Amino acid sequence: MRDTLVFQVDLFSARGILPRDMADVLARHKDIMYSSPMRNNTDTFRRMHNLRLKLRQALLRVPPEALTHDDRRFLIAMEDVPRINIVHLIYQQKIYESDAKDYEFSGTSMREHWDSGYQDTRKTLKHRRWLEKPPESIGMTVHDVHRNDPS
Repeated sequence: MRDTLVFQVDLFSARGILPRDMADVLARHKDIMYSSPMRNNTDTFRRMHNLRLKLRQALLRVPPEALTHDDRRFLIAMEDVPRINIVHLIYQQKIYESDAKDYEFSGTSMREHWDSGYQDTRKTLKHRRWLEKPPESIGMTVHDVHRNDPS
């Protein structure tokens, strides 16, 4: 476990506008279906990391003579609590994209997606908060530029 900076790229966004017709419903269904496992993985990792922090805090309150060998090994491993920043890059769907977006690979679409990813990455890299280590008590921070700063 080391301090870590992660760049997580999601090609589908769980957030979106309210569907207006059946085609929009199908497109939103794909967005949610494809983005949910990634968000679930991040949330699960965060829960596990927080549980490790809580376990460490609890073990620090136990008298040293009551600690098992495994408890001591865990405390040694968690002596320097790893801090993790996850920079979440989420593709921002174009208004004209349809429910075919998961299999539409025309040259024009690919160039638009590459350019969009490039622009999103540039925008994200301008925000330097993700370079700051999260407080030891938190241990992990997820930075989502689009959610926090929609400019």
